[in-house]
Amino acid sequence: MRAAHYQQIPLQFLFEHQATLAGLGKILWRSLQKAKAPTSDWQALAPIKEIIRPPSDELVNNYIQWSGASVTQYPDTIPAHMVSQWGLSFAIRLLLQTAYPLGQVINQGVSLKIDGDIPRNEKLLIQAKIAHVDERNGLARVSVQIITGTITQPALVETVLHMAFMLPHFKKAKRTETRDEKSWQPVGEWSATADDGFKFALLTGDFNPIHWVGPLAKMSSFGQKVLHGFGMFARSFELLPKSIQQIDVRFLKSVKLPSKHNQVEISTEQGQNHVRLVNAAGQICLTGHYS
Repeated sequence: MRAAHYQQIPLQFLFEHQATLAGLGKILWRSLQKAKAPTSDWQALAPIKEIIRPPSDELVNNYIQWSGASVTQYPDTIPAHMVSQWGLSFAIRLLLQTAYPLGQVINQGVSLKIDGDIPRNEKLLIQAKIAHVDERNGLARVSVQIITGTITQPALVETVLHMAFMLPHFKKAKRTETRDEKSWQPVGEWSATADDGFKFALLTGDFNPIHWVGPLAKMSSFGQKVLHGFGMFARSFELLPKSIQQIDVRFLKSVKLPSKHNQVEISTEQGQNHVRLVNAAGQICLTGHYS
């Protein structure tokens, strides 16, 4: 079991998220101005290819501790799931060129393909593009691909961010529950404190207020603060068997803050490894598979 984390996250990490914070500011400005958004065809958008500085050792170490891992597990490398720290800014830059209502994004999941370790203290080569868009039933489902590597190893970790945007004719449909016949085995659990949303924001730059501003979160559809999707993914990932090469998960329900006894469970059926995150009320928050 992994208890709630009471570590202090230095405010100085804000200076490492300038690109993401600038992107979030542009989203807010576009929403407040109600300006007409660009209408570029997503297939015509040019991919982004840039070299960036890696996050500092101090930021990486604090992120590792927050995720529930030990720095000894990543002495010279950066966890693959830390891609949210630099990847979000690239995703925002691409999405700002579309007409979707970015202030109403629904994070649906993430896929990782890990072909190598991301080194510390070496400049990172980032390649990002909108990989797929599917507009159906009032939702625009968008997949953004972010490939992280170095100049000599350009494709170490491939990340696909799965998100959705509500279109004007969106009508909420009732989700149908499917019976799960798998035999699940718990591998560990983790808890989250009331301020873990703010801590994860300081670690990644994702300062969406639903994660850390109580009054604004209460006015949202969640009714209270909730943990970032990537936050529950990172903590769940670190409880899985090591040497994962591929993982694909979908976010079904948010983890409310605070929360205790979020249990990570695995199952192997017909040669495929499955994972899910179940909260204390027995609700499934995350589900997917890995290899």
